[in-house]
Amino acid sequence: MDVLHHRLPAFLMNLECLDVQGQQDAFVNEVMETFGRFDPPAGDRTHQWEVELHGISANGATIEEAMAIWKRSARQTCKLDGSEDDGFITAHPALKQIGAA
Repeated sequence: MDVLHHRLPAFLMNLECLDVQGQQDAFVNEVMETFGRFDPPAGDRTHQWEVELHGISANGATIEEAMAIWKRSARQTCKLDGSEDDGFITAHPALKQIGAA
């Protein structure tokens, strides 16, 4: 795994500790450090905020909506909740040795 994939989970966990203004600042900083995009609406192109960061794109009518959609997509990408591909968390029983070794 490269540095970019290690940075995404850390960035998402950091966002959970911040208020909306702090999240905006974190997004802008992360975009500058990783060469992403965080574009405001432009009359000649689009009327939505556009975010592209860590290979994940999102857009929304407001800056908050764009960030929320991006975070939702990013969480699904890196599976922070510990779930597996089937959506379940598998608990394996402890291994016990039976008999003499």
